[in-house]
Amino acid sequence: MKITFEGQGFNEILDQMAALLERSGIKIATETYAHAQTATAQPEPVQEAIAPEAIAPVDNPLDAPVEKPSPTERMAKARAAKKPKGTPKPAPAPVPQEPFADPADIVKLRQRTINDLQEAYANGHQAEVFELLSRFGNGAKSFRELPADAFVPIREAIDSGALT
Repeated sequence: MKITFEGQGFNEILDQMAALLERSGIKIATETYAHAQTATAQPEPVQEAIAPEAIAPVDNPLDAPVEKPSPTERMAKARAAKKPKGTPKPAPAPVPQEPFADPADIVKLRQRTINDLQEAYANGHQAEVFELLSRFGNGAKSFRELPADAFVPIREAIDSGALT
C-alpha cells in the first residue's frame, strides 16, 4: 500500500497523517505529535548586525591601474625561463650498426628471431618477449608490427641472454 500526502509544509503533512491514523482507529501519543510539531516549526530568522566598517566598498577605483603584460610577453618570458643556460652538451654519436648487405641474410635473421621469440613466448617468457618488442620495436605488440630494422637489435639482445 502506498499513501501520498501533499501540503505546503511539514506540519500540514503531519496533520494529514494524524487524521488518517485516527480514522483508522490507531491511537498516537499526542505528546509525541506535539513534540514533532514544535520541533519542525520554522524558527524565526536571526538578523545579526554587521559593522559598517566591515563592509568593503566595491565601487571605489584603485589608486593606480595595474598593467598586465600581454599574452605574447608572458609567453616570451616563459620561453626564456625554459632555455638552458650555459653551453649545450653535444649529443653522443650514434653507434653505427653494420647493415646486412644481402637481403637473404636479413630474411634469415628475421625468421630465426621470430622463431626464438615464439618459442620463448610458448615457454612462459611472455614478459621478456613483450619487453623486447616494446623496447626495440617502438612499442610494437606483435611481430607483424615490427619494422625490418628492429630485428637486428632484438637478435643481439637474444644472443646476449635477454630471454633466459
